[in-house]
Order: sequence, then C-alpha cells, then structure tokens
Amino acid sequence: MATQGTEIQNLKERLEGHERPILSVYLSVNPRYNVNQGQAYKIRLKDAFKGIEDLPQEMAERVREQVEDETPPPGARTLVFFVASDGFFERYDLQVDLPEVVRFGDPHVAPLALAVDEHEPYGVAIVESEEFRFFASTPPIIAEGERGETVGSGFFREVDLKPTGMYPVSGGSTDMDPAGRTQQAHQHRFFKQVGEITQKVAFQDNIRRLILAGTKQRTSAFREALPQPVKDRVVAEEHLATGAPIGEIFERIEAVVERVEREEEAELVNKVRENGVRGIKDTVEALQEGRVYQLLALWGLDAEIRWCDHDELAITEIAQEECPYCGRDTRIRPLSDVLVDLAAARDARIEYVVPHNEVAATPNEDIEKERTPDEPADVLREEFEGLAGLVRY
Repeated sequence: MATQGTEIQNLKERLEGHERPILSVYLSVNPRYNVNQGQAYKIRLKDAFKGIEDLPQEMAERVREQVEDETPPPGARTLVFFVASDGFFERYDLQVDLPEVVRFGDPHVAPLALAVDEHEPYGVAIVESEEFRFFASTPPIIAEGERGETVGSGFFREVDLKPTGMYPVSGGSTDMDPAGRTQQAHQHRFFKQVGEITQKVAFQDNIRRLILAGTKQRTSAFREALPQPVKDRVVAEEHLATGAPIGEIFERIEAVVERVEREEEAELVNKVRENGVRGIKDTVEALQEGRVYQLLALWGLDAEIRWCDHDELAITEIAQEECPYCGRDTRIRPLSDVLVDLAAARDARIEYVVPHNEVAATPNEDIEKERTPDEPADVLREEFEGLAGLVRY
C-alpha cells in the first residue's frame, strides 16, 4: 500500500501534465474555531473566488458545489482542492489545521506535503482493572471511503486488540495473604502483557506520542510496566473509564491532544526566548541559511515578502525590486507561501500557532476578558512579529 507521502509525490507528478493556471484551495472547516461557526467558511470561499478576476466560473463551481452540498467528514479540519481547466480535479480532507489559502497559478502543493511529512501519530492506551483498549490517530488525509462516516471523531480509530488470557486485577488489595499475592501477580502479568502489546502497536503504526488513560492508580502502574522505548513516548496521563460512551472517549482524547500541543507550543516559545531567532527579517534570513530547524508561525500571518524565482530566495527588503544576487526582477509573494517553500527546501518544521484568546476590540474589553497568561499566539504576535525559529547553531 502506498504511503500518503507517496500519494502527494504522485499528485505533484500528475499536476505537471495539466495546463496552468491551477486553482489551489485550502479551506479551514475546523468546527472548534469561532470563525467557522455557522459554516462561515462557505461565505469566505465565495468571497475568495470573487477576488480572483481571471478565475473561470466552471472551475470555481466544482469546488463550491462540494463545499455547499456536503458536510465535512468527522475529524476534517482543512479541505484541499486542486482544479485545472482541462477537467483535472482532486480533493483531500485533512485532519490537520493549515492556513487558509486560495491561489490561481502554479499548483500550491507544498502545504499539503508538509502536513503529511510532519504528521506525528498519537496512541491512547486505556487500562482498567479488567479491560484494555487502544486508540490510534488516523493518517492526516482522510481516505475516500471514510467521508461518509458518522460515528466517532474520525481523528482516532480503535485498534481491535485483546490480550490473550486477560487477568482480572480488580479489588486493589495489597495484603500479603495468598489471595493478595495472587492478585498482585495477576496485576503484574496483566500490565506486562498490555505493555508488550502497546509497544508492538506503537512501533507498527509509528506512534510517537502516547497518552495513558484510566484511573490514576492504573495509569501509574501501567506506565512503570511499559518497556522504556514506549515509556519515553508518553506525553500525558488522563482519567478516563474504558466503558465510557465512544463519543465521550473521542471528545476527551481530542481535548488531551489539544492540551498537549498547546503546552508544547508554550515550551517552544520559551526555547525561542532562550536561544532562537525572532521577527520576520531575522527568522527568514536564518531559515535561508539552513540554521532553523523549527519555525513558529502565527496562524493566518498576513505579510508579504520579495522573492527571486531564479535563485529561489526571499529578499527581506520589500522595496528591493532587483535580486541582490542575480540582478533579476523579484516579485511579491505571501510570506506564508514562502515559509512553506523554504521550510521544505531547508528541512525545517513549521508549527502553526492558533490564537485561543480572542483579540479584544477595545482596551477596556481586553481588561474584562479572561486571558491566558503568556498565550503562545499572543507572544508571537506581540513580541516576535508573528514569526520565530529555533536554530541548529
């Protein structure tokens, strides 16, 4: 079976054979964001198409029909479309957030490729006294056959595993009588067995982040029983019953994932403060020099930058119409596009930081709002011009 990375490479090759310009659409449909309440993304799409003068209506209509007539599949956060005038049409439903972009020109595949390359699978092991369940995050691109799913979140799937000879460990007695010793032996054997199963699944599905769920007593004991390579991948422990309704399990899991990612964003911001580059000019220059391995970019960063197509380099002086290296004419491009291209070429990761605090309309309103101290998006916006990076040297 082809990997999703191979699928994107095949897409690039297929696009090469189609007439330019290509319509590329990245549309945010994540219902967690206020901007998407009431399916407001449909209006944004219409407005974006109106802003492209030379866009053939039949090309825009093919995308608009799918967005208007269909509900995004469970778990979908970004819808991606590529359309050519000769009839070429492809759609990708992503379970990752990407900045919203509508382009009519050269195919804009880099964000899609970046999302697939940087997807880090999660696993969730729920362990209780007599039951073990395991959930794994699905690949970033939702398969065609999964679009009609109505049960669950779509972001996680339950792995059909059942340790052979499940050993009941209920009761929790620690008395050193024969019954207590037998119970402890069963508990140790149970945790050892499910730990080995967890390791097998984690390696098999390339799961890099593991969440343990259950009672505090169970998750702590289970964590101690895990093989060290798997223990190193644990990013959180959460209280959750194995018998909870599936919808509640999915909701709680996704909430934990969101919390973990926000904590990691805050940690990255602190690392930038200690040893990083900040601001658009310094960060872009360091990125081009190959010194940046991790970018932090504010979601929806609205800025432009000069670009030399011949040297494939950004020029941070917006008024410089000639490339200082080759003397050819430069052009203005959206900074978000340039960051994706440079990151892909320089082997750097991009972490898009989504604002969770609403921007207040007035200072008084800002005081009245309950704001999270040192919200990563606020730090990026107010201290780093919306862009920062961690450097290799």
